Amino acid sequence: MSLYTKASKPQPKWLRSLNRGAAIMAVCAFLAACSTPTGVQFASSLAGAKDIEPVLVATSRSPGENGDFSGERDTKLHLATYNVSIPEVHKVGQIEWPHGKPDPKRHFALASVEPFKDEPSFQKALEGMAKEAGRDDKKASHSAALFVHGYNTDFSESLYRAAQLRHDFDLAMPLALYSWPSAGEPGLYIYDRDSVKISRDQLASVIELMADSDLEDVVLIAHSLGSELLMETLRQMALANHGKLPAKIHSVILISPDLDIDVFNAQLNAIKTLPREFAIFVSQKDKALQLSSFLAGDKNRVGNNIDETKIRRNGITVFDVSEFTGGDGMNHMTAVTSPSLVALLKGMTSGNRQVFLQAPGETQTFSDIVVDTATLPLTLVVKTTSAILNP
Repeated sequence: MSLYTKASKPQPKWLRSLNRGAAIMAVCAFLAACSTPTGVQFASSLAGAKDIEPVLVATSRSPGENGDFSGERDTKLHLATYNVSIPEVHKVGQIEWPHGKPDPKRHFALASVEPFKDEPSFQKALEGMAKEAGRDDKKASHSAALFVHGYNTDFSESLYRAAQLRHDFDLAMPLALYSWPSAGEPGLYIYDRDSVKISRDQLASVIELMADSDLEDVVLIAHSLGSELLMETLRQMALANHGKLPAKIHSVILISPDLDIDVFNAQLNAIKTLPREFAIFVSQKDKALQLSSFLAGDKNRVGNNIDETKIRRNGITVFDVSEFTGGDGMNHMTAVTSPSLVALLKGMTSGNRQVFLQAPGETQTFSDIVVDTATLPLTLVVKTTSAILNP
């Protein structure tokens, strides 16, 4: 008799629900054990800091004390520039968290906060930073990026992650952060999903602020559950404008998107013309999305689907980073936390320009600029979707 005879018998619904509940509890306990300190902290001195990274912040969280924000929702959009100090000991892909008072030589810390009095002030600051970047690198002129974080992320982690991304990728152009009201607690996934639903209008207003400025190009980057927020917002904006997005949106990059494939295809269908660069970073080893897939009835999320034929739209580039690890134990932020992958992505274009953030007017596609990785110990698999729209 086969050892698998009993196991092949379908489980009753109540048992499947119990198994899912147990899985949720186990993963929540694991995530809680791996949680990082919360709350932004000012450095008493910047002596020993390696670098200062400016991040323009837009957030719909409720304000706390000393420049911090909670996971509570606010109807007001708060705008400010945060200057984050990067320590001398910083390692690519990491956030060096303090345990107690931060030491700028060893920890990420807050150098200063400068609130904006209104939206035009935010726009002017963004434009000024873009022009300043252009003086050093003409190919970065008049461009800016917006980062949208994922699930279980408090304000401090979203801010420090944006600063880490800007620092590790040597971004010349300004980077803005939209920090939506995630609870920052692993057991409040439903709260976070509800926060995504009510954050669409505010994210749309931030994107419109950037698109209505003097910038020439805007790059949108989202991670995990933030990808659902970004895609829902783009769908909403497209439906309000006859299927069109603001012309200045140059690129969309989704990192480990926690997003149902059918929902993703429906969102794409509402957008008649996609930005000229659209990329997705996926991994079969993403443990967070393995859980999300299990909870969705063993249906893959976009972020752990390596079959590009399931995406029903032409011209989307899928980066399979399954062979890369490092940076986070869940393999859920591999594209920005794996030192080897960060190094590879930084070198994928001529002149060491970032594949994430190409220059205005650049005509090359992601597929055109992928380097030969045959000599590397790891393989980066890159495919481009070729599905016919509405077959």
